[in-house]
Amino acid sequence: MNQIFETTIREGKGLPDLSNTDSYQVSLKIPARVKDKKFILFLEKISKEKQITLSFSEIYELEILRSKKIDSNIKFKDKFIELGIIEKFGKTKGTKYILSHNYYKYEEIPGVYTRIRGIDRAKKKELILNHIIREGSGRREDFIDTFPELKANDISNLLQELKSENKIERKGNDRSGYWVIKN
Repeated sequence: MNQIFETTIREGKGLPDLSNTDSYQVSLKIPARVKDKKFILFLEKISKEKQITLSFSEIYELEILRSKKIDSNIKFKDKFIELGIIEKFGKTKGTKYILSHNYYKYEEIPGVYTRIRGIDRAKKKELILNHIIREGSGRREDFIDTFPELKANDISNLLQELKSENKIERKGNDRSGYWVIKN
């Protein structure tokens, strides 16, 4: 099985499909079409430049990351970061890993990198401020609509940071309150 997985990944065909396997039979579908030849060429380029050989386990983990686009559980993260194959963003429990900007630049699709990476914290706060300036005020619900990928607590934290920076202030009560630019 390791050899089958390694061969399909090294040929840029992705992971074999075992989803129809049950207690009585093994169903193995091997992709015939190359999914991402540039991914394999990128890994070969890194291997040559850094004079390293990636193990099957490492290539397998990178293929899973390539297909998922973003992951928080990377076993060989330190090695991959040092080699410039992946990048991390976020802090503590929120740390996530993506393929590096170098990969997306090599693939000639840097816009995909930007979409996956998302907007940094400073830009989110800037968008909140711009909304409040444009609309005259803003409610937390407005920002939940703006940032659907964030939890309500994350948005509250952004608002509290802006308040601590003396850029906005809260008006009204907890239920019907809103945020305005601080004078």
